[in-house]
Amino acid sequence: MLYFIKGSFQKNIRWVAGSWMTPNVATLLGVVSVVLTALGFYFGFTHENLHFFLLLVPVFLFMRMMMNALDGLLSREYKLASVAGELLNEGVDVIGDIVCYGILYFVPGMPKFSLIIYLMMIWTAEFFGVLGKSMPGGSRRYENVFSGKPDRALWMGVFAVVLFFRPQFMKYVSYYFLFLSILLVLSCILRIRKILECARGKKYESYTWVGE
Repeated sequence: MLYFIKGSFQKNIRWVAGSWMTPNVATLLGVVSVVLTALGFYFGFTHENLHFFLLLVPVFLFMRMMMNALDGLLSREYKLASVAGELLNEGVDVIGDIVCYGILYFVPGMPKFSLIIYLMMIWTAEFFGVLGKSMPGGSRRYENVFSGKPDRALWMGVFAVVLFFRPQFMKYVSYYFLFLSILLVLSCILRIRKILECARGKKYESYTWVGE
């Protein structure tokens, strides 16, 4: 749901880019923030003397969301939007989520099964989002039930802070991941319904590189 305030968010953070930042720089800084988030999670959970790293996770996630908003904004401002840029943006977004949160798989004591379900649902929701663009009358679908990319950053930032102050809540983490997975399932359903609604009454054609 936070995605729908992206326009306002972009306007409020535009000053960060000044005149020095290019879309590629924003993308690079976004990748850096992904790596920092992953390291924050890993070292915060695995090294007692670095436990405070968990408090930096929300900062790194906010930086990631900021750079993600700026790269698209700057691409439009500098008229550099392209097919290659969109492919890069979509790929970096999804892979970034997997790196940020997938690192938790290597944290001892972290519930593996529910985490894998959560990561799979992230991929699935983003797949249907992108798929909407290839359907008749369609476009990139962003509808979600509190589980868009900014929402996920918020949920996982809260996750890091709560476990910093209350490590005993680790026993409930599997339920937390399953809850987030359910939100993603609902988002998938919402996106599928919207795709079908937009395609209703329009001609559908399917082609592959070998033909129809």
